[in-house]
Parts: sequence; C-alpha cells; structure tokens
Amino acid sequence: MTELSVLVLPSYSQYVLLVPTVVRSDSPQTACVQFHGLSQPLSVSIVLEYGSVQKTFFEEFVTKNDSFKCCEFKVPPATSDPLAFISFSAKGTTVNLAERRSVAIQNVDNTVFIQTDKPIYKPGQKGG
Repeated sequence: MTELSVLVLPSYSQYVLLVPTVVRSDSPQTACVQFHGLSQPLSVSIVLEYGSVQKTFFEEFVTKNDSFKCCEFKVPPATSDPLAFISFSAKGTTVNLAERRSVAIQNVDNTVFIQTDKPIYKPGQKGG
C-alpha cells in the first residue's frame, strides 16, 4: 500500500510524494517524488529514520520545472518496534517543505520448502 500526498506550493507549484506504508526488510523498497510547475530550484532529500539510525537514500538538486524521481532503499529488520519514519524535505530560496511519514517494517522469515517424491522416507531408503 502506498501513501500519496499532493501539496500546492507558492506560484502554483505542486509536489507528490509516494512512499509505502509497509516496508519489507528482505527486499528493496521504492519511494518517488514528482514536482510540477517549479518556480525555483530545490534541494530535495528523503531520509529513513529507525530508532537512532538516520539513513539518507535520496538527495538531489531538482531544477526542472516538471520532474519525477524514484529511488530504491532497504530497511533494517525490525527489532522490538516495527515503526520507522520517512522524512522528506525540499528547500529553495523561498520554499521550505518538510514532511514526516510513519511506515511499518515487516520482517520476512526466510523459509525453505523442500518437496520430496514420497510423503515419508524410512531410514536408509533412497529417493527414486
């Protein structure tokens, strides 16, 4: 599931931030930001905050009037608290945006399933 924010900035500019509401610790996740009608260049960053760890996974200077950027990131396995935060900021000459979203970390157990040609093997019996 993904959260979507649309915010109108001064001078009819808009941005959309897409981040997952639940992130899995076993695979890369994606966050995207789109700007429309920018009136000034912006310094944009997206940071994952989990416990005392802050990991910046997107940092870029956006100059195009209309731009769409996505980035992949990985989250650490959740310990006792599965709650993390994704912080977004965009700063320009007259614009200073900040948004913080909570995300849940879902740990995934790596389980291996082995299927045999017989339901039960007796000691010493070989497959065939």
